[in-house]
Amino acid sequence: MRIARWMVPVVVGVVVTPVSIGLGTVLLGTFDDSEAADAGVTAPTGTALKAGDVGVPVVYAKLIRDAAADCDDKSLTAPVLAAQLKRESNFNARARSIAADGPAFDEGSLTDPRSEEQRAEDAKAGGKPAGEGSGAEGADGPGSEGLSSGEELPDVSRAERPVTRGIAQFSDADWAAEGVDGNNDGVRDVLDPADAIPSQGRKMCRLLRTAGKHPGYRGTPLELALSGYRLGWKAVERHGGVPRASGADADTYDYVQAVMKSYPKMVVPAGRSVSGGWTLPVVGPAGTPYHQRGSAWSTGLHTGVDFVVPTGTQVEAIGPGEVVAAGAGGDYGNQVVIRHEDGTYSQYAHLSQVKAVVGQSVQGGTLIGWSGDTGNATGPHLHFEMRTGPAFGSDIPPVPYLRAKGLIL
Repeated sequence: MRIARWMVPVVVGVVVTPVSIGLGTVLLGTFDDSEAADAGVTAPTGTALKAGDVGVPVVYAKLIRDAAADCDDKSLTAPVLAAQLKRESNFNARARSIAADGPAFDEGSLTDPRSEEQRAEDAKAGGKPAGEGSGAEGADGPGSEGLSSGEELPDVSRAERPVTRGIAQFSDADWAAEGVDGNNDGVRDVLDPADAIPSQGRKMCRLLRTAGKHPGYRGTPLELALSGYRLGWKAVERHGGVPRASGADADTYDYVQAVMKSYPKMVVPAGRSVSGGWTLPVVGPAGTPYHQRGSAWSTGLHTGVDFVVPTGTQVEAIGPGEVVAAGAGGDYGNQVVIRHEDGTYSQYAHLSQVKAVVGQSVQGGTLIGWSGDTGNATGPHLHFEMRTGPAFGSDIPPVPYLRAKGLIL
């Protein structure tokens, strides 16, 4: 499987490293993932997707953000696409739907994409077939206004629906029409998330444009687009909007409600705890990246990652540990160094004021000081390092460490 992994530097300003001046570049910028007002749900206040075991697999996070950013309709957000992928395949790139008249389990190529939790909830709700949007999260979530049950339309047999494949669950016909070569490798592969996720975003964007032309249909534009993704737009027209809670295609009603209910859970406020008491040190964009080369640094390399924040920004410990240094740190200015339970150390430099004291036990989110421009700095920012020891020269890449804790810059 080919999965594109790339980051494009974008100049945002000049910041200063612990020993000299460097030009700041964004590693992974913040994104506007707030939901449109007409979506019928409370908009999440953060901008970073949950990553790792607590949310989106890290390798897919950028693909999802980029797919949302490529759509000019801002109601299509990264959390919406992430919740949709989780519901479609549980982020299983090789998932395949099971026809209603097919075997309940096939040890060959058929895969039930639902998580164990989803299967358990579906069993309580009546045990609808896998791959049919059985609505593990129920039909009573936000965004359900206007989707009341009512008259049934002539049923369309679920067995007639085509088999769908991949992380975004495209049928062969849909893939032929909607599939793109997202990673520019010359192949449109439905089983490659680098192709399937951009294709999902493009299809949802097109459906949102179509939905916006039908204000009289039952459901918000986002709910209509989700229904169209699941059933096809002709079925949405036949139902006059989102299918009702009972009758033909009621499973699509459940699917829409499940996505609408779960997407706010796919995002966390930047700089807040994600899991296990770990958090980013400040709320702010990343600046100069780790190991950027340049003659401005005494070692020729930048030994941490900078956060571009104004003087006085609260700086928090990233996780549980003990303060081993607090105060003047030479070119680092005012600094705090914390030893964590896994034997690593985190350093926070150029602080305007230090609050932590040596020997203090801290947790993720404990206030340890305020950002500034003390030491060898000509502008305010936070210089952050991860280390194998307490002193300069033992640095390790900070971004992978933070991501392993479920944190994305």
